[in-house]
Amino acid sequence: MHIEPGQKALKTRLRKEIRQMRAAIDPEQRSAWDLRINRNLEQCTGKASPRVVAAYMAFDGEPDLLPALTRLGRQGVRLALPFLQHSPGKTVMTMRAWSPDMELATNRYGIAEPDGTQDVQPADIDLVLVPLVGWDRAGGRLGMGAGFYDRFFQPFAGLEKPLRIGVAYDLQRLPSVPRDPWDIPLHGVLTENGWFTCEGAGATIGPGVPE
Repeated sequence: MHIEPGQKALKTRLRKEIRQMRAAIDPEQRSAWDLRINRNLEQCTGKASPRVVAAYMAFDGEPDLLPALTRLGRQGVRLALPFLQHSPGKTVMTMRAWSPDMELATNRYGIAEPDGTQDVQPADIDLVLVPLVGWDRAGGRLGMGAGFYDRFFQPFAGLEKPLRIGVAYDLQRLPSVPRDPWDIPLHGVLTENGWFTCEGAGATIGPGVPE
């Protein structure tokens, strides 16, 4: 697909700036925010009661969800993590079954992922917790640029399931995320300040967070 040079350069610049800002968060502040994000996640899932949750392993300064995911697993929620499946000339992201006590492998990007477990079908997933670099109130998501999540969500772009919930710090919010035609918007975003439904998302995940 064609990307306008100016749009591509803007996304690249925003990624660099936000990643640097996120990396500079004071460790004590990060721990406090992660604690609040985990509490907000448990509150959100307590209301939604998902049976299958796909998440991620924190990387590059992303919020660490392991405490909440561990508790969800103990409560009987089925969990999954992204897995990059490589074939000649093509890499596809799937979701594979995972439990917090499982040993993980490291992929070519340095991200921990399950290996040797079964794929979890997207149609069976109730909630996907999506990592991101930047976000906006309309559901715009700026990722790392590989497009794995957009391709994963494409067949379900107009559906409420699986719910696409971005996870980030509030400081990663942008007035507006530059979008390309293939970018899939989020249904909602979860931060240290709570969770809310994105404008025009077509799905409700909670009462929203006042500005």
